[in-house]
Amino acid sequence: MVAQYGGVAAGRLQVQQLVVGAHAPGRGGAPVTLAPPLGERDPRFPLRGRTHLVEGLLELCDGGGGGRLHVVHGLGGCGKTAAVLEAVHQLHQRGRGGPAVWWIDARQGAVLEAGLRAVARQVGLRAKDMRGEDAADVLWDRLGGMPQAWILILDSVDDPCLLDGPGRLASGTGWVRPLAAPGGLVLLTSRQGARRSWGTGAVLHVVRPLGPADAAQVLLDRAGERAGPVSEARALAVRLGGLPLALHMAGSYLAEVSGMPGAFVEADTPLEFSTYRQALDAGCGRADPAQAVAGTWRLSLELMQQRGFPLAGRLLELLASFADAPIPHTLLLRPAALTRAVAEFERLDGTTLWRMLQELAALGLLELVTSPPEDSLPVVRLHPLIRDASRSGPQPGAALALLRQALEQLAPPEEPTHWSTWRALAPHALDLARQIAPAAQLGEDIRLAGAEAAELAARYLQACGLFQQARREYEQVLAVRRRLLGADHGETLSTRHNLAGALHDLGELVQARAEYEDVWAAWQRVEGAEHTHTLTARHELARVLHDQGELEQARQHFSHVLSARRRLQGDEHTHTLAARHELARVLHHQGELVQAQQEYLILLAVRRQSLGDEHPRTLTARHNLACVLQDLGELDSAQQELRTTWDTRSRVLGPEHPRTLSTQYKLACVLHGLGLAHQAHQLLGTALEASRRTVGESHPHTLRLATTLQAWSSGPS
Repeated sequence: MVAQYGGVAAGRLQVQQLVVGAHAPGRGGAPVTLAPPLGERDPRFPLRGRTHLVEGLLELCDGGGGGRLHVVHGLGGCGKTAAVLEAVHQLHQRGRGGPAVWWIDARQGAVLEAGLRAVARQVGLRAKDMRGEDAADVLWDRLGGMPQAWILILDSVDDPCLLDGPGRLASGTGWVRPLAAPGGLVLLTSRQGARRSWGTGAVLHVVRPLGPADAAQVLLDRAGERAGPVSEARALAVRLGGLPLALHMAGSYLAEVSGMPGAFVEADTPLEFSTYRQALDAGCGRADPAQAVAGTWRLSLELMQQRGFPLAGRLLELLASFADAPIPHTLLLRPAALTRAVAEFERLDGTTLWRMLQELAALGLLELVTSPPEDSLPVVRLHPLIRDASRSGPQPGAALALLRQALEQLAPPEEPTHWSTWRALAPHALDLARQIAPAAQLGEDIRLAGAEAAELAARYLQACGLFQQARREYEQVLAVRRRLLGADHGETLSTRHNLAGALHDLGELVQARAEYEDVWAAWQRVEGAEHTHTLTARHELARVLHDQGELEQARQHFSHVLSARRRLQGDEHTHTLAARHELARVLHHQGELVQAQQEYLILLAVRRQSLGDEHPRTLTARHNLACVLQDLGELDSAQQELRTTWDTRSRVLGPEHPRTLSTQYKLACVLHGLGLAHQAHQLLGTALEASRRTVGESHPHTLRLATTLQAWSSGPS
């Protein structure tokens, strides 16, 4: 049975008429249909988050392809076919008189060729016309001469080589030749997004996973409100990476179990969005969307092997060993480091590695961001479910080796000029440490190396003002080092010292003081009273005493540390200058303002010369000098110094860094003293809101800001 071509000539061919009785060669007479599978579109569940894509496809349907091949591509399960099918449905809803629409399932070469031959019969070619080796030439000569509009859709062309036919697709000599028929539209869906696969005349339309709001709505459409609130749907949607296939499966599963008789529901059966997410995190195989994605993953890797990249699977496993965060591949996947860390990559060169990443990106298995925003690094991203599918053989040891080689090239995490790099690496350091810590089979050396990387990342968090997060990470590192090294080992004491610093930054002075006292005593016991670590612990203890108001005791400690530093390390050493700086703070708060001012002027000059105007230590000296000027009554000079410090700290550390907010607070106080009450109130109000966000309501700095603002608001303006 072959539909007559006369309907096309009349311009009234409807999509539901496009069914032919063609047979795929070698398939035992299996029929081929050219009808779009509109039955797969379920009107109960609207297509979410694809409005712009569908509108763009409809514009193409109305205007034709312009002689170009249009490829809708993206990760398997992202909804490419659904978007095209929705466009066809809306085109059909307009009524009669539209273009002819031919839909071919292109997953198998035999069915694809049979479908194209069926199209040939639809446009009036006879069977004998298509028997020769020039069948493709004959077909496109006829399609190019048609006066009526038509749309040819090839769905799931995941191997573009199938379209080469007698020639080559990219050269315009394959089974598909849009240049030969500019009046029609050739539309493909594919997981393959590499331009070289389609030729220079192709237009690529990428389909990405859904955003959190649309993805959550897909879950609610399927599962209903009984499965939980929007917030939990959103959390599960993010866990599923916004992949429509996974969202449909999860939502359908929850809808199914919610309708089961209670007697058939097992105790561990996920019934809500939250419990489903927990089961997914725990690796529950029941209705796991990752299993469906794994099928796509395997097919894609088979294709990569056919293209000469047998190590693609191993590379994905390695990438999946890192955190579920953007991976700075230019730092972590340097070929020389890769060949040292992973035996299978011994012969891998940079060119092959780069091509492999590009091919994986073209198949939608990863996203390759080569043009990042300013102050960011090039990264690759794995879809969460692709990451899950690739973690069958995680390689945390190899990933850690790559991370450590990258960290060795960096400046200390306290240097703001390198924060963009630390920001990219810190999530991976922390995640790898968590993976490795309980893995006794990896050996103590690797677990200690993971702890070392995590401590560096925690120092970065602390330097950025993320004190609570830093505290948690220090506690994790401390547990590992205590267990493996003992309480008095130098690395254990170093972590306790850093933890005490985070507690100090959080305003937990009593606990910080106790930690520093213990660490100081331990260093004296292990290394002696004047070892550099002992002096550092005593220095930090004195800082806590200063903040507790015990100024004379703090002064005694700083005087001792300064004397020892001068004798052992010299006047210009950074530790000596730090002790001198802290002693100046004590002098300030004991009322010795002129002497404190002289000390800060000297320190500021030294630090500007040695470190530059924008170094954090230089800015701290400038801030403290301004505070002395304020107390001396030199408000105009104090304002000038504070504005300079505030502007620089905002740029270097960020506008909501605790040190920036401290300077903003002091500037507001000076403005208030100058009678500029409105400016002062506005500045203090924004600082208070930022402090609440960054360090919390109960932090001493937040409380000081709130108390000051309340006093100003209740007093005379």
